[in-house]
Amino acid sequence: MVYSEPHSYLVKLGLFHWNSWRQKHPDVTPMLEGANLNLLDLSGFNLRGANIQGANLFGTDLLDADLTDANLTKADFTGADLRNAFLCGADLSEARLIRTQALGTNFERAIFTGVCLEDWNIDSKTNLIGVICDYVYLKSRYSPQNKRYVLQERRPHSGRFEPGEFTKLFQTTLETVELIFRNGIDWQAFLVAFQNLEKEQGDLPVSIQSIETKHRGTVVIHLNVLPEQDKAKIEQSFKQCYKQELQCIEADYQEKFGTRVQSEELITKYRQRNSDFKAMIQVMAKDQSDFVLNMLLQLE
Repeated sequence: MVYSEPHSYLVKLGLFHWNSWRQKHPDVTPMLEGANLNLLDLSGFNLRGANIQGANLFGTDLLDADLTDANLTKADFTGADLRNAFLCGADLSEARLIRTQALGTNFERAIFTGVCLEDWNIDSKTNLIGVICDYVYLKSRYSPQNKRYVLQERRPHSGRFEPGEFTKLFQTTLETVELIFRNGIDWQAFLVAFQNLEKEQGDLPVSIQSIETKHRGTVVIHLNVLPEQDKAKIEQSFKQCYKQELQCIEADYQEKFGTRVQSEELITKYRQRNSDFKAMIQVMAKDQSDFVLNMLLQLE
């Protein structure tokens, strides 16, 4: 840990004292490497060119902060709020942007190689132009044995992104909601939750972009939405309705098959089987609504 104690002390004095100090000492590079800055309100702070490598910024508010050309390698931004912040030219190599709010954030020319982007939140105003990136990770898992987080779901799976490929890839996902079902999917519950979501959105369209089946029965569904729609709210609403419908289905299984253990085993096998598209179509074929017909056409 090599951060400067006077610098870390100044940060905690607040916005006025910090920005006044930066204005009086423009040639001094703030040394905050490895500093514990979690849960602080650093909104509007002038952190241009600062060395914040490996710092703990868990849950930190950085709204409208200026981190242009800052060294942010291996920094932990888990749960941080970077809305409308400036990170132009910042080095984010191997940083964690897990569940980070990055709506309207300017990442132009930033370095993203090795970043973990699990459940980060961006929108059509997030600037990814010129981002330099060889590869990223989409998931992380804590390993008790190694006492550290293990990064998973590398993109691309092998090799490196071509120049501009990262920006192109994530710009196309700016207006999608990703739904992940890790232990298979109950398509009946999905249909109910999706139809409920359509009603909630009213005239605003929600449609299925793609359906992927992955290892161990995991199913990933991408929904198309408009830029003005609240992606986090859509995901939360869907999951809540899906969970409620699952509880109803599980109650029916328990009533039919007796003990809780027996019914849970049957439900698990049923969901794993339902991760197969054939099972999905069989379930959906029972409903002759326009919604189902349109959905099937999208999958052809």
